Amino acid sequence: MRIGLFHESSLPPRTYGGIERIMVALSRAYLRRGHEVTVICKAGDAGKIAESRDDAESGRLRVFELPPNYRNEPPDSWLPKDIDFLHSHQPLKVADGFRPSVPFLVSIHGNGHADEKYWANTAFLSESHAKNHSAKYFVYNGVDPARYTFQPEKEKGADGYFVFLARTTWRVKNVKTAITWANDLGVRLEIMGGHGVSRGLIRYNGLVDEAEKVKLLAGARALIYPTNWDEPCAGAPLEALACGTPVISSVNGCMPELVRPDTGVVCRDYDELLSAAARVSDISPRACRKSVEEFFSDERMADDYLSLMLKIMRDGDLDHEPRYDFASSSVELLYKPTVLNRLRVAITGKL
Repeated sequence: MRIGLFHESSLPPRTYGGIERIMVALSRAYLRRGHEVTVICKAGDAGKIAESRDDAESGRLRVFELPPNYRNEPPDSWLPKDIDFLHSHQPLKVADGFRPSVPFLVSIHGNGHADEKYWANTAFLSESHAKNHSAKYFVYNGVDPARYTFQPEKEKGADGYFVFLARTTWRVKNVKTAITWANDLGVRLEIMGGHGVSRGLIRYNGLVDEAEKVKLLAGARALIYPTNWDEPCAGAPLEALACGTPVISSVNGCMPELVRPDTGVVCRDYDELLSAAARVSDISPRACRKSVEEFFSDERMADDYLSLMLKIMRDGDLDHEPRYDFASSSVELLYKPTVLNRLRVAITGKL
């Protein structure tokens, strides 16, 4: 099959890029299964996206650059004409004349808004993500375990540390609570995903490259991920687990689906967050790695998506009607219950 993978980004990503990494992983997995892949994006390097340069040089993987005005034009006017199936990783406009003529599937990576409309051929990223959109179909994100160093022995003693990995400028990723937590426990925290002033045991590493990210993840005692939004299917926890590193997280969104008792600790309040630092010492790095190999790999993700593609090609549109359907109490904010924090949350509903 000739598959078109669409997202308005430059590929492959150099540093941060959750959706972009999924695009690259799927490109490689589809190629391994014998399909041809056209990556439809702003700009890209086929040789770097593919695992083998032969795939790019033979034309089995190619990059199709988006025209500048594509957003306001029907997909059929700018999509390559020779693809058999379009797999979009961003919403496609729902309006007369904007439905692609080629069979298609849209993967939604965010949480959208109440007025957003979705095609029936839409998949979400986890059970909770699908439920929040009154939907039936979802496919968990996946990572390639071979690209992550499995380190069963973590740094200990004075060299021991925890790690935070997320865009620090995004408030809901909750780096503030992670820093407070590390200071209260007196533990070293390595932060990846943004810049800041390093003080004491808190160290900012900026937007690190792949090698540095994997090195820090693999050596960490745990990933601290106190997310304060409905996570669709977070990538950083999967990357940590692939390295054999347990995850400490909130209960929000997909986190209880990704982090099981044998791979991490899901916390409802700050006291549980504090006690989790000791509890992760009993978690087996091998169990963390195994969870990715069995449930959250790029191979499983590709197979699940291909099954949905074949269903659409065989049966037509998926049998559900996605729509924004979030409960008002869906997020349980995780934070240190100081007077100031309580007041802030009471007044604004935010941390």
